[in-house]
Amino acid sequence: KPGSLMPDMLAGLDAAQKGDVVEALVHYVSSIAKSAPTNLPFADTPKMQQGRLLFHQVGCVACHVPQDSATLVNPKLPPSTVAPADWDLFYKTSSPLSHLGRKTTVSELARFLMDPLKVRPSGRMPSLNLTEPEATAIAMYLLRGQSGDPKRGGPRRSAGVGYEYFEGNFNSAAKFDPKRLKDSGVVDGFKIESRKREQNIGFRFSGFIKIPTAGEYTFFTRSDDGSRLLLDGNLVVENDGIHAATEKSGSVQLKPGDHVIEVLYFNGGAGAELLVSMAGPGLKKQEIPRALLSTDKGIPMVPMDSVEFTVDPTKAAQGKELFISMGCSACHQTGKDNFDGKYTAKALKELNPASGCLAPEPPKGMARYALDSTQRAALQKTLAGREKLSKPREAAEQVAYTLTANNCLACHTRAGIGGPSRVRNDFFSVLGDVDLGDEGRMPPQLTGVGRKLRASWIRDVLVNKGSVRPYMATRMPQFGAANVETLAASFEKVDGFGAGDTALDLADVKWGRKLVGTDGMSCISCHTFAGKKSLGIPAMDLTLMSKRLKPDWFHAYLLDPQSLRPGTRMPAFWPEGKSARQDILSGDTDRQINAIWAYLNKPGDAGLPPGLVQGKMELVADKEAVIYRNFIQGAGARAIGVGYPEKANLAFDANELRLAMLWQGPFIDAARHRTGRGEGFEPPLGYNVLKLPAGPAFAVLNEDSEPWPELTGRSARAPAGYKMLGYQLDDKQRPIFSYEFKDAVIEDYPVPVSGDIDPYFRRTLTVKSAQPLAHFWFRAWSGTKIDAKEDGSFMADGHIKIKLTSGAKPVVRRSGDRAELLVPVTFANGQVKIVEDIVW
Repeated sequence: KPGSLMPDMLAGLDAAQKGDVVEALVHYVSSIAKSAPTNLPFADTPKMQQGRLLFHQVGCVACHVPQDSATLVNPKLPPSTVAPADWDLFYKTSSPLSHLGRKTTVSELARFLMDPLKVRPSGRMPSLNLTEPEATAIAMYLLRGQSGDPKRGGPRRSAGVGYEYFEGNFNSAAKFDPKRLKDSGVVDGFKIESRKREQNIGFRFSGFIKIPTAGEYTFFTRSDDGSRLLLDGNLVVENDGIHAATEKSGSVQLKPGDHVIEVLYFNGGAGAELLVSMAGPGLKKQEIPRALLSTDKGIPMVPMDSVEFTVDPTKAAQGKELFISMGCSACHQTGKDNFDGKYTAKALKELNPASGCLAPEPPKGMARYALDSTQRAALQKTLAGREKLSKPREAAEQVAYTLTANNCLACHTRAGIGGPSRVRNDFFSVLGDVDLGDEGRMPPQLTGVGRKLRASWIRDVLVNKGSVRPYMATRMPQFGAANVETLAASFEKVDGFGAGDTALDLADVKWGRKLVGTDGMSCISCHTFAGKKSLGIPAMDLTLMSKRLKPDWFHAYLLDPQSLRPGTRMPAFWPEGKSARQDILSGDTDRQINAIWAYLNKPGDAGLPPGLVQGKMELVADKEAVIYRNFIQGAGARAIGVGYPEKANLAFDANELRLAMLWQGPFIDAARHRTGRGEGFEPPLGYNVLKLPAGPAFAVLNEDSEPWPELTGRSARAPAGYKMLGYQLDDKQRPIFSYEFKDAVIEDYPVPVSGDIDPYFRRTLTVKSAQPLAHFWFRAWSGTKIDAKEDGSFMADGHIKIKLTSGAKPVVRRSGDRAELLVPVTFANGQVKIVEDIVW
C-alpha cells in the first residue's frame, strides 16, 4: 500500500521471525473479528456498471486513481492529452486501492462505504452519503475480480438471466425499493412464472445477450403493466406506466459480442403479462432466443485466494502480547480489549530529529516509515520548534491544517491553492443535460468563504449533508463533526465576519417578488425556486440564499458577480451600480437589492414569483373574465373558478356556498381535466393563494359568546336553510354569486382592483330580506390575530388588510387563540350592502 502511514514494524527481524510474529498477530486479530457473513452476494454485472459510473462520478476519484476514462462521465470530452509525467505524479499522490479483491467482501466493503467513520474515525476516508444500493454497487465494481475465474481467464457464466422479484404497490418499473425484494434466482428467459401472486409485483432481470453480427437491432417489450429494456446501461425500450397489454420498441446499433441487458417490469392490478422480443441482421422478429442469453448471477463473489482458517488460542494469546509490546495499540483500537496505559512511547520533546525513525537509514529494530527526503525535512523542521506544538493553532493555521488533513484541496481551491489536477479535472461532471459550465460541475472555491457563508450553513454542509447543487454529480463528503467542527468559526476569523442581519423592510417584499419574477430581473429564468423548476437551466434554489449567505456578501455579489466568483455565468443587472430596471422602485439600486433579499427571507409570505409556474393548458383571461367549473383543490368538487384580466382570481365553493380562495397571477391549468379521464383536483396556477376562513359567511348569533357555526351549504342545508341560486354575469362576464340563507337572499359580487404591485379584491355583498333577521352577522375574517388600524382598516394574521364599508361598525371578537372580524347586518328598507376590500 504505497504512501501508507502504517510503518514497517518488523524491519529488524529475519524472515523466520517475521513469519512467527505475523502468524501470531493474524490469529489474535481473527479472534476478535466478527464472524464472516455466510450470505455472500452473487455477481451482478448491471450493478457493477452502476458502481463503475458512481465510483467515477460521486467523488471517489478525487482521492483514488480512476479505473476508467473520463469519457465515462463526460462523453463529449476529447481524447486525453495528459503527459506521462503528470500521470506519474498522479499515481504518487493518490490513495491506493491495493488488493481489495483479496482483502474483503462485497457486504463488508459496502458497509464500510456507507459509514467509514465507524471504522476510521479520523475522517480521512469520508462518507459520500451513499445509499445501501449505491454502496453495494460500488463495492461490487471494486471487487469485480471476485466474479472471474482465474483458471479460465474470464468471468464465470451460466445459461439464462438472473432475476429479482419484488412485491409492492408500484406504478413504475424505473425503480424498485430493495426492501420489497422477496426472491431472486436464475431463469431461462424473461419469464415471470416465478411470481408468488398476480398483482402488485415487480421483476428486475439482468444478464448478457450475445450479438452475433454487427448492425441495427430492434428490441420489443409487450407488457401489462409497465416495462423497460436497457442495453449496456442505456434505455432502449420505454414501455413504462400503468396500461393494458401494450407493445413498444426501440432500435440500437450494436457490435458483435456480449452486451449487458436489463429488463424491468411491474404489474399493478388485473392480468400480468411480459414478452421480450428482438429482430436484427439475419434474425426475424422473435422472442429473444435462450441461446443468446447468459448470466453471472448465481455465482457468489468470494475474496480471491480465500483459505479455510481456524483460530489457535495459543497463538492468539501470543499475538495479543505482541499487539501491546510492538505498539499496535498506540494507533489501533480493537473494539474488544482495552489497552490504555499498556504501551508508552518516548515523549515528543525527547526525540532527536536526526536519528531513530527519522534517520535516513533507521537502525535495526526501529519502525520504518518509508519517508522521502521532503517528508523527513518537514518533520525535522517541526520538531526543531516543538514548543509550538503545545499551543493551540491560530485560526489561519487551523484552516490550513483541516483543509490539508482532510484533502479538501483535492476538490476546492482557496486563495489560488488546490483544486483538481489535470488528470482528475475531467471526472467532475453534472447530472443530466445541464449546461452550467464549470460552475455546474466543479466544487465551489473557498476563497473568502467565511465572509460569504453563514457559520450555521458551513456546519450544516460539513456535518449535516447540507446541499444546494443537485445538478453536481460530485458529492460533498462528510468527515465527522469531531474532525471539522472548528472550521466554520476559523473561516470567519480569517475571512472576516461581515455585517450582521439588518431589519427587513417587509413593505418591499412584494417588490422583491416582482424583481425575481419575469416582470423584473427574471432570476427564475435560471434559478429554481422552492423546489419548482426554473424556466431554463437549473441553477441553485433562490429560497436557500438567505439560509446560506450573509446579506452584505449577497449585496456585493449582485452588484459585481465576476469580482467574487470569476467566470460565473451570473449576469450583472446593476452594472456600475446602476439598475437595469429604472421603472421599479425608481431604479434605486440599494432598495431593489434589499427588496430581493427581503423577499428571499420571506418567500412563503409573498408567494411565488410571477412567471415561474406555467400550465400545460393555461386558461388566460384577456379582455373579460373566464369561468372554470370543475374540481379545484381547496374549493371542493363543485368549485366555480374565475380568472380576471387584472391577474386576480378566485374560487367559489358552490357546495358550501362560500368564497373559498383568492390568488394572483396565472389562473388555472386545464390540462388535468381535459386529458384522459380528467381525474383529481387541480390547484391554482398562480401565487399568493389566500384561503378564506372555512364555514359560513353569515350566521345568526343569539348570544355574543355563541360560537360561529362550522357547517354551511349542502352539509348544513337541512338545519340551516342554505340554497344555491346560481350566478349572473355582468357586461365583462364577471359573476355575481347568489344564494339563500333562511329568509335572506345574498349576492356576492367580487371585482378585482389594480394595486401598486398586485391586484386586490373589492367584494360587494348585498343582503335582501322581506323579514329582516335579528342578531344577523357577517364574518369578514377568522384567524390567529386581527388588529384595528388608524385608517379604519384591519390587519389580519400580519399580512391581510381588510377594509369594510357598511352601515354598522365592525367588531373584533376574540376567543382563546382565535380572533374573528364580524359585521352586524342592519337592514334598511329590507336590504343592506357591505363592501369589503381584501388586500394580500
